[in-house]
Amino acid sequence: MATHNQARMLGFLTQDPIVGNLGEEGAEKIFFQIRTTRRAIDGYKGPEFEDIIIFYDGTDLMSKLKDLKKYDLVDIKGVVNVLITPKKSICPNCKQEHIKFNGTSTFIYPISCIKLDSLATSRESNADIPEQILKKHYEEVSNQVLLIGKVASEPEIIDTGRGQACRYMLSVDRKYYINTQDEITADFPWIYTFDEQAEWDEKYLQKGSVILVDGIMHNGRIDSRVECENCGTKYTFKDLKSEFIPYSIEYLSDFKTDEDIELEHLVENL
Repeated sequence: MATHNQARMLGFLTQDPIVGNLGEEGAEKIFFQIRTTRRAIDGYKGPEFEDIIIFYDGTDLMSKLKDLKKYDLVDIKGVVNVLITPKKSICPNCKQEHIKFNGTSTFIYPISCIKLDSLATSRESNADIPEQILKKHYEEVSNQVLLIGKVASEPEIIDTGRGQACRYMLSVDRKYYINTQDEITADFPWIYTFDEQAEWDEKYLQKGSVILVDGIMHNGRIDSRVECENCGTKYTFKDLKSEFIPYSIEYLSDFKTDEDIELEHLVENL
């Protein structure tokens, strides 16, 4: 099966990088957010700017990433990673700690990073300048994701609060080897399409369809529901949800044709 996973994020850091240790001597990890922008997407009413998480635990780029500062403008090329991550919450009633073991974290794992400039001085004179620079000069390339994968769930139409969308999971086999993730062979990002593209996807795609997605990464906050095992209190905690919004999609193989759909209708009416 064809496979492809490529991301380019060009934006500025919203904070200084956070450096930690993986528990082994010399095994460092680093993460930070960069603010990106996008061009218009038909039917999509999401934010104009996206804060994207960058995570790295390798060695080749570590010293370069550790030198970055808040408001540095960087051009990062990498791959999309979707990892199962335990997420903690505290019951507001009895203070019992709970762990959501099936949580996921989605981020960009960098392959290369180029520092283009520092926008710190510019921001001191006008707080809006960093965003203005992104919109004026980098709108076309600031947030780019290219994925080729297999549809892993049946497409469904849902109400997102930003309009109706077609949602489905994509299975993207890995071709870039990450030493610290050698047991992981695929990533499973969620795709959300809007407007006419959503109608096409719901009609023509099915589990097993192979598609190419050219779009952006979006992060948003959602309420994750928990029932306390200790006192029975039901509560919510804020969780981070990542999804991918296409500019365009190309159907590559195993999608439905008009003839297939017509035959399905005939069988249903027998």
